[in-house]
Amino acid sequence: MASMATRSRALSTPRPRPTPVNTETPAAKKRRAQGADDVLDPRCEELIASLASMPPVGRAQRFRLSDAVRHVAMADGRRLEKVVINCGAPTLYSNVEDTEDVDTFRSLCRIVVGQQLAGAAAKTIWARFVTSLGGDASLITPEAVLASDMEALRSSAGLSNAKARSIFDLAAHYERGDLSDAVLLDPSLSAAELYAKLTAVKGIGPWSAHMYQMFGLLQPDIFPTGDLGVRNGIKEAFGLRGAGKNGALDEKRDKEKLEAAMAPFAPYRSLAAWYMWRCADTPSFLE
Repeated sequence: MASMATRSRALSTPRPRPTPVNTETPAAKKRRAQGADDVLDPRCEELIASLASMPPVGRAQRFRLSDAVRHVAMADGRRLEKVVINCGAPTLYSNVEDTEDVDTFRSLCRIVVGQQLAGAAAKTIWARFVTSLGGDASLITPEAVLASDMEALRSSAGLSNAKARSIFDLAAHYERGDLSDAVLLDPSLSAAELYAKLTAVKGIGPWSAHMYQMFGLLQPDIFPTGDLGVRNGIKEAFGLRGAGKNGALDEKRDKEKLEAAMAPFAPYRSLAAWYMWRCADTPSFLE
């Protein structure tokens, strides 16, 4: 489970932050010093202002990153305000494909291939998988997979038996029409409905479904409780002790505690989870 934290960190290298200009009025400074929950630090306001001109992000659900950052910084009595300031602008939604160019089948295949692998190993196996299906990622289609011999594809790509079966079952879901670009990018479907469709595929469990919803579909309100990095970040940021070894937060035994901690950050828990990964990496972001 810890592997996705590695993948997500690779996708989220922090950008250099501009030096903020202090435009805080004396009245606002006084209210903030008195603990007003609706007044952000001017450094945070400067960061949010730098994001205001960005176009909306997301796939089926579009939203403004500046609104998401403001909400995360403001929620729960500004608990994560310092984290937002210290981490800077989130890169969770950087360098993504245009919605029109998204190939959901190929993206899901890549998630399955990379399960429980470090970044370099995942890239190597993915390259072998692409080569096994013709050498070009655009050739990775449900039809191409189903026309292949499962054992030959598994062997040439270096996949485990479980991953090979998962990819073939995924292709079958697309062939039947249970999944498609249109289905997965349908704005009328809730996150829970999409989750149910994804986890109906053999080998796509809660963690893989949540990662695809966050990084593939760019859904704004996904809380991946199964990710160790996110749980470690919550432990640091919220000062919580869990039922696991050395007070670690356990996905199942501490489920209610985890959900209660992140509830104030809805409907932008994906972004809050990104900040938790950053806290798990660098505890000094909390200072």
